Amino acid sequence: MKTSPDQMEKLLRSYVESGFALVPIPRGSKAPNTKGWNKPEGAIKTEIMLHRITANVGLAHAYSTPVTCTIDIDDLVRATGMVLEHGINLTALLEADDAVQIISGKANRAKLLYRLPQNVLPLSTVQKEEGSVMVFELRCATKDGATVQDVLPPSVHPEMGCEYAWGGKGDYREL
Repeated sequence: MKTSPDQMEKLLRSYVESGFALVPIPRGSKAPNTKGWNKPEGAIKTEIMLHRITANVGLAHAYSTPVTCTIDIDDLVRATGMVLEHGINLTALLEADDAVQIISGKANRAKLLYRLPQNVLPLSTVQKEEGSVMVFELRCATKDGATVQDVLPPSVHPEMGCEYAWGGKGDYREL
């Protein structure tokens, strides 16, 4: 079911009330194109600024309060085996009672959303590849401290044509 403009407005208000810093993303894209979107002054953090979002919306991790981050899994099968070698049960993380997932609709993908502790500064993004294939990323900020972003529901995935959705047993308002 397509999200109505009223539902979208309510959801965006909920995001800023939850401390999320947002960035506008054009329709048909997963990437912001506004100059300076990844700088603190480019982040949307108040209801008054929400008019800048006219299509898709991204979460600016480094500028959210507190800072947010994701485990962005591009190959769930490979990532599960890769992190299990280090004693991390990815399936347990995905099924945890407080797990907050962003669902894109693409097969063999997953994304978990977290908040960092109050006293922790934005973490540099770490990418794990196998050969030339991206398996997963720990996403928060660039090495220079600028934010990175992840697309939030109900943005429309450009390849899948469906809206992103919240998943998991947790709630984005209680990360």
